[in-house]
Amino acid sequence: MNDVKPQKIGLATDRLIIRTPEEDDVKDIFTLMSDQEIAASTGFRPMNTLSEAEGKIRREMNSGLMFCISEKDLPGKVLGVFEITPHKTNTVSGEKCNYEICYFIHKEFRGKGYMTEVVERMKRYLFDERMADSLTIAVLPRNDASRRVALKSGFTYEGLERKCGMNYLDEIVDLEYYTLYKEEYLNPDEKVRKEKQTIASKQKWINDGGILFPIPGYASLLTSPGNGIFRIYEHPQTKRLGLEKIDDTFRFDFKIYDLDSEEIISKIIKTWTSDLFRVSNKNLGVIFNGLKGTGKTIAAKLLCNRIGLPVIVISKPVEGMLEFIQSLHFEGIILIDEAEKTFREEQEVLLKMIDGVYNDMRKLYILTTNKLSIDENLLGRPGRIRYIKEFSNLSAKAVNDIIDDNLKDTSLKEEVLKVVDSLEISTIDILKAIIDECNIMGAVPSDSTLNIPKAKYRMQIIRFDNLDLKSHQELKGYIKDHLVYNETVADWLRKIIGTDENKKKPKKNMDLINEMFECDVDIEWQATSSLATYIGKRIGHSTVISEPDRYGFFTVESDWGDTELWCLCNEIDIPSLYRGNL
Repeated sequence: MNDVKPQKIGLATDRLIIRTPEEDDVKDIFTLMSDQEIAASTGFRPMNTLSEAEGKIRREMNSGLMFCISEKDLPGKVLGVFEITPHKTNTVSGEKCNYEICYFIHKEFRGKGYMTEVVERMKRYLFDERMADSLTIAVLPRNDASRRVALKSGFTYEGLERKCGMNYLDEIVDLEYYTLYKEEYLNPDEKVRKEKQTIASKQKWINDGGILFPIPGYASLLTSPGNGIFRIYEHPQTKRLGLEKIDDTFRFDFKIYDLDSEEIISKIIKTWTSDLFRVSNKNLGVIFNGLKGTGKTIAAKLLCNRIGLPVIVISKPVEGMLEFIQSLHFEGIILIDEAEKTFREEQEVLLKMIDGVYNDMRKLYILTTNKLSIDENLLGRPGRIRYIKEFSNLSAKAVNDIIDDNLKDTSLKEEVLKVVDSLEISTIDILKAIIDECNIMGAVPSDSTLNIPKAKYRMQIIRFDNLDLKSHQELKGYIKDHLVYNETVADWLRKIIGTDENKKKPKKNMDLINEMFECDVDIEWQATSSLATYIGKRIGHSTVISEPDRYGFFTVESDWGDTELWCLCNEIDIPSLYRGNL
């Protein structure tokens, strides 16, 4: 059978163009094929000069064996390459032609499903027009992305061949083989195909010097990495990713005080284990947010221990991490501490991981943040982040327990509580510093030399939560029009205007505002270190962006990017976090 060698080939998918290379593609081809990371994961020798790219394009323009991949919106830009190599064998039923497939794509375009889209179109082309009898994909064991494309495209894992390939460093390497036969393509038996794909995608794990590496199918030893705490390990030479076990569980060599986290932990566990959520096979995202020392990381680790799944701790992005996490064929927890720092430059990777579009098995993502400055596409999107728990001041129980456990002279307790009452914010670290000072000096610190955040005032704030930005002026105008002489906004909101027949209780103006503007009116106290309310001032987790008008109305921007309407009622000296009526 003669192999067909078309002069110009142009194929299309919904988003892409697959075509014969042209002379104008030299720079793009060189960029792709000089990339050592692509070469290492694919197996070819990286190019050193543009002339190598020119020579390859000249050879392949008429061979019909190399294709450039471009987006329809930018057809002149090559973002990937697809190559085929024909292998012909004589059998009792005649000559058979197998095409071995090789593909790679620029890292900026990964994670969009492009290569799966290309392989689907090329399957039809190779079987229908090039009369292929079978297609084969050879994958280096560390190339998780190519493996996923093969499995999603219906190829079956045939086996692992040891020491049968050569990489560009002239090292002998193992290769995994995935095959799709024409009979399966033309007459797909969905049940058989899915059973094969499920068997192939189930991972086994090799323990190589304490590092666990995944391999699909039945070619290895362990059915899973087992429970425990892991981190992602990148092999220094091959760059292959695996899991390194840190410990069996999170251990605490100190007493854990009340974190006010039992309710949220129970809620997360109930959702994760519910039949309704389990059948959805979706990821579950959680954020624990708060200043350092407020207990969010401890609470996250307690949650991990309570669920009892394998935990993968991510402290920095690693090349190929997205595909590696997506390919893990077991339910597990992904714990990312200080996520806003860890993924400052890689927020798109974080989004794609949590989305879990190509997950083999669902994952629970727990993110801790010191400030909700992570990608705004995570906030207000319960399909990605379902729960957000704010960790702030210590509970009264925690304060008393810490003092009782650590203060040597118990007669100083009342004075310590007075100091704590004057804090702008409290954490375990701050409270223990105060207690240490008492234990060292024999007296409660009374001057300003101790580096703790002392508050001087407290503000009564009215918050109009969930109020649409377009309704800010309308709401302010409505309240102003209904105020009587010397009446404050807070007084007007608390005024009883009738009876709520449904709830059988007095109805107030704040209930009316809730109904009219579909918002939630909340009057609360905020500790503050300065009396003035000015643009740029921090109040809680928000920043003032407009100064109060004569009625007290002003706007703030929350740490998660929302513009909110607040109203300043009054200011009172000496706030009290634990002994007053906040």
